[in-house]
Amino acid sequence: MNSIDGKVAVITGSSMGIGKALAIEMAQRGARVVLNGRDKTRLDETHQMLLDNGYDVTAISGDVSNFNDCEKLIEHTLKSYGKIDYLINNAGLSAEGEIEKMQPDLFKKIIDVNYLGSIFPTKVALPYIKASKGSILFISSLAAIHGLPEYSAYCSSKMALTAVAESLKTELSGTGVHVGIAYLGFIQNDPNKKVYKANGELEVIPIREGVKVQPVKNTAHRLIKMIENRTYKLTFSTIGKLLLFLNRFTPMLLEQFFYYSYKKKKDGKG
Repeated sequence: MNSIDGKVAVITGSSMGIGKALAIEMAQRGARVVLNGRDKTRLDETHQMLLDNGYDVTAISGDVSNFNDCEKLIEHTLKSYGKIDYLINNAGLSAEGEIEKMQPDLFKKIIDVNYLGSIFPTKVALPYIKASKGSILFISSLAAIHGLPEYSAYCSSKMALTAVAESLKTELSGTGVHVGIAYLGFIQNDPNKKVYKANGELEVIPIREGVKVQPVKNTAHRLIKMIENRTYKLTFSTIGKLLLFLNRFTPMLLEQFFYYSYKKKKDGKG
């Protein structure tokens, strides 16, 4: 028996992408998985696919930026399985555009989902995870290391998760609860994944060219290892570790790199 077998895992944003890969990997290892997502049609498709493979899963649609939906998510989990061992705060949105050009409501939308959408499920699930001495994992990004031009809303929302994880880890000291935060790098995107543009419209994220991307299955495996090993912070990819080093020891050099890269892009040369 592995350490995941028989555990109950709630994974937000699990109808596609990394969340879906996590659900599959955990279910394959014997976990009982609670799927969650805003798009009920896509969520139902993922749910049925896992059921067809014989896995013990359930699903409930909802918006993690809505506290009442988060209460329903945890209530559904307890009604289905009677406990919660793992909460993986994976749901997230991205937006691209300069601050001057971004629609004001977009900032709120990104913060609501990426930040409050991790706080709310955590708050509701905490008493039950304390009872099981389980794990709470926050899925962040390399964008949380340093603010990136045209991604201010996304970067700030992911940076905020570091403060949440740090505060929560201290608050839960001595309870036996594991708190972790993962800074993911360039991951193979789901073909249907979209990003908000500055005008508020959704656009399918183009295929990343010239960048080495990690398969979602590999990423899911490493995230599960974080839970098994009760790892606190983990920066994924060599690029991520380099960014972390530069930001800590030579921040001016990193700022200059971003400045010239962005200027080159604006000038139409890159």
